Order: sequence, then structure tokens, then C-alpha cells
Amino acid sequence: MKRFQFLTGFLCGALLFAGLTSMASAAASLTAIPSRQTFYVNGQKVEFEAYSIHGNNFVKVRDIGKAVDFGVTYDGATNSVHIDPNAHYQEETPQPTPTPTPTPTPAPSGKYTINVDHWSREDFSQQANPAVFTGVYDRNLYNTIRQTLVDGDAIDPPAYTMVAKGADYSAVNSVMGRLDNVKWFELYVPANFTNYWQYLDYFAVSSKIPPQFEAPLAFIQPVIAEVNRLGSEREKVTYLNDYLCSLLVYDKNEYAGVPQIFTPHNNELGSDCGAYAVAFKFLCGAADIPCFTISTTTRVNHIWNMVYVDGQWFHVDVSTNDSTHSHTMLLQETYPNHPDQAPEATAFIKELLVPGSTK
Repeated sequence: MKRFQFLTGFLCGALLFAGLTSMASAAASLTAIPSRQTFYVNGQKVEFEAYSIHGNNFVKVRDIGKAVDFGVTYDGATNSVHIDPNAHYQEETPQPTPTPTPTPTPAPSGKYTINVDHWSREDFSQQANPAVFTGVYDRNLYNTIRQTLVDGDAIDPPAYTMVAKGADYSAVNSVMGRLDNVKWFELYVPANFTNYWQYLDYFAVSSKIPPQFEAPLAFIQPVIAEVNRLGSEREKVTYLNDYLCSLLVYDKNEYAGVPQIFTPHNNELGSDCGAYAVAFKFLCGAADIPCFTISTTTRVNHIWNMVYVDGQWFHVDVSTNDSTHSHTMLLQETYPNHPDQAPEATAFIKELLVPGSTK
């Protein structure tokens, strides 16, 4: 039997969509947002259309059945789903869903209604290197995310575009995850959005400090105060690198999250490279230093950071610096033998954080 695994211990549930009407109702309540959870089957990463509801992750039973290979059928007469672990998965022929007819009357006062597939307050993309606009990483997506970065959060009406579910959405979701620092970047749907059902690929971005980051952010304030007294950006990055090294010890089999790292503890916490990279990004975000994560899959999966210092992007690998007790990968222009697994996304992120920085 195949094994279905989460990277972290969230609950997995079943989310069955009854059609556009029920989807619109769920969206209006704003209780479900696309999940960033990573899923594995037999050690292989798989892509699911997943949603987070009150901290729990929900995926379609049919998607799990297809990945793990068990039977899933729907009985319309009893409105019930049947799971047969002894049967092989078989696709069902989808039934056409009638498209609702929009009411040709103006939206009530105070309601949010759109009639075009993208909008932003201004064309921020004119400040960026045009070479970064490729594929899904287009000008409309740039304007959508950049406006939130400029404003500090989604301010109604938010900038928005359309991002199709599937590979495009996964790529954009990855970009938002790489941008996370003291704030998380997530899909945002205004509560008063009246015709969301007509624009199910609607994509706007919010940027908020998650509740679990409030205590860690308060904990590091003395560190940030010390960083702000330093004279140069290089000194600030070096100080944050050394501070994080004092809290962690490299262990590829362990992971400590931000709430565990930035709280009083007596011993160094074992952490893999991903934990170092996320924690360093958190510190840089608190110190207003542009920073994001970068990764490679050559030979071994590895994650580190890039920071913008003195008008240039540099590599910083705190886990390597800690494990070698050196500054081997501190503010380096290149990282030999570590090719970027997503160079187009990386260039796009650089321009989001610092427009014109890749020209």
C-alpha cells in the first residue's frame, strides 16, 4: 500500500466541490484559502489542489484515491461517497455543471464587483527589468504582488490578476512562500466580492504577521535594535548570520520553526538547512533587509538565502557557515555547484523586492 505523508503534522480532510454555486458560497465566507502544504506519496512529491480551513488541510478524496490507488465512487441517489480500499482507482466522467447567469443589476452599495481580469493602482512593472516577465511571471502578476509590498498589505480595492489553478498556481504560490519573512503572503479575496463566481482564478495578495510570529518578533527586538546601530549593511547581515548560528546547530534530520528558535532555550536547536533559511529570512524581514530563499536539487536538496546589500544581490548560507564554523558562504556573488532550480522565479522575486535590481 502506498504511503501518504505530510511534511508537517496537519490534518488531511476531504473537500468535495458540488459546483460553482457552492464554491462561491465558500469563497464568500472566506473560511478556505489555498494551502501551501507539501504532500508526498512513497517519498515522491505530488501536487494536490488543497485548501486550508482553520489550520487544517483539505484535499479531494478523489485526488488521494488517484495518488494512492483506491476506489472512489459517488452515489447520487444517496448523495454519498464510497471508498473501496480493495479496488483500483478509476476516473469518472465529469458531469457538466450549469454556469450561473449573472444578475444584470448593479451591485449593492459597498459591494466589490469586477468586470476585467486584472487591475492595479499603477503600473509598477515599468520600474522593473522587462526581461523577468516570462510565462506566468507577467506584468499583471508583478503589479498585483508589488502593490501589496508597497502598501504593506492588501488595501481595498486590491490589485489583482488571474492565475489558473494547477501548475501556474503552484509556481506563484512558491514565489509567495519564498517571499515570506515576518509576514506571510497569501491569497486574498475581499469579503464583499459579489461576483467571485465569475472569476474563480481571481488572485490578490495579503501580507500579514501570523499570530504565531508575534512572540518571536517581540523576542528579537533587542537584536534588531543592535543591528540598527551598526554602520553598514554588510555588518548587519554578518551580525544576523552569527546570531542565528548561536541559536542552532546543523542537523539534516531535525527542523526547528521560527516560534521554537526565537524563544528562550538553553541549548542549540538541531535544524536542517531549510530551518536556517526560513529563520534568517525572518530576521532580515524584521531588519528591513530584502531577503528570500533559494534552493537547488543537484545532488542533494539544499536551501539558503539571497540578500540585497550595497546595491547587489548576494548569497548567504547560514547552515553552511554554522556547520563549517566560518563565513564561507556569507555575502558571496556566486554559489559554485549550487544551480538555482527556479531561475526565472528568482529573477522575478528580485525585481519584486528591489525594482531594477537585475538590470
